[in-house]
Amino acid sequence: MKQFTRLQIVCFLIILSTQFPVLAAWHQGSAKRQINTIQYEEIRTQTIKDAIANATFKSGSYIQAEDIMLDGVLKSSKTLIRTEGQVRRVEIVSESVDQGILTVIVKVDVQPISSCTKDNYAKSLLITQLPLLKPMQAQHGALFEFGEQTSKRLEKQLSQDEKLSVTTLLDKVMVSLNPVIQLDKAYLNQVGKYLATEFNVQFILLGGIRDIGLFDQVKDNLLIDDVLLRRNFTLELFVYDALKGDVVLENSYHGEANWDFARNDVLDMNNSLFWRSDYGRVVLHTINDAVTDVSDALKCQQSLAQIVSNQGDFLVVSMGEKHGVQVGDEFELIKQRVIEGAQQQHFNLLTKDPSFVLRVAQVSADSSVLVSPDGRSVGDNQLLNLVSPKYAF
Repeated sequence: MKQFTRLQIVCFLIILSTQFPVLAAWHQGSAKRQINTIQYEEIRTQTIKDAIANATFKSGSYIQAEDIMLDGVLKSSKTLIRTEGQVRRVEIVSESVDQGILTVIVKVDVQPISSCTKDNYAKSLLITQLPLLKPMQAQHGALFEFGEQTSKRLEKQLSQDEKLSVTTLLDKVMVSLNPVIQLDKAYLNQVGKYLATEFNVQFILLGGIRDIGLFDQVKDNLLIDDVLLRRNFTLELFVYDALKGDVVLENSYHGEANWDFARNDVLDMNNSLFWRSDYGRVVLHTINDAVTDVSDALKCQQSLAQIVSNQGDFLVVSMGEKHGVQVGDEFELIKQRVIEGAQQQHFNLLTKDPSFVLRVAQVSADSSVLVSPDGRSVGDNQLLNLVSPKYAF
């Protein structure tokens, strides 16, 4: 068997690093402190901070506990933190008290130093409505706007990412309303091409809320068992590259928390009372987890833009100032063909033409005018072919 040389192995690793997204790097940390009943919450908060600091030390990017600010939601299994380092997410794995000693174990998501960014342009993203797949579960609390509210909050957080250009929040559901979402690639390809052309976007986010059901959790005590009323939140998300025909992210997110209301209470989801509750905060934190993963997945993708107008001596493409395009930037032509497989699947074949370089001559918010620097005609390039930044690969 032919053995790999060291140079071949290095080249192989470089190829892998450019083809696959950099995943979250989770590190576990722990801390212990003596407790007393008077200052228990303060001691607990500091112990969690110590555990987070311990986890960052193991990752090689130590952050002092004093520089960590918790968001106050310490009763749930998840919490958001603010640091000056690269810590993005924290999950409390376990808490225990033994002989007056509190032990906390956490998992910390430390952003890797390496980056798989393909180019510096903001990725265009269309967000569809996330329906509640079991509408009967909304009866407890009268949370009939749950899907709409979740979609709005997801859009708001993604819109704050400077590396994304969120076009709009579509008022339509793009998944089947079954308890389990199964993506039909043929349907995705057809609908994706329509939405990409209609809204001049590359990526489409779709999914649904699978579970917001109530359940009882029994907590064992020495004399009388406590029964806690808790509620689930399970979200399924998909991100589809409509120009390549690929699913770039497919993930499920779960959170749960105590339900601080009675079963028959009627809540207003526009009121902060709901969002300040344990359950409301866990919903927001779970959405934040999803936003982090969507952002990570998209920054690792190649930017593509459609040719939306052909004027013979110049082309107009669907990327502009809001994506970061500037006059003088260079793009290459990408020709696309759809190939039908043996099982009637459809595959998008993209072919780059490096000999045909296009330069940005004029930019508006949503589009750019491209011309050939050597004066060659661009008239034979069909509409809805694609262009890509010259150094995207």
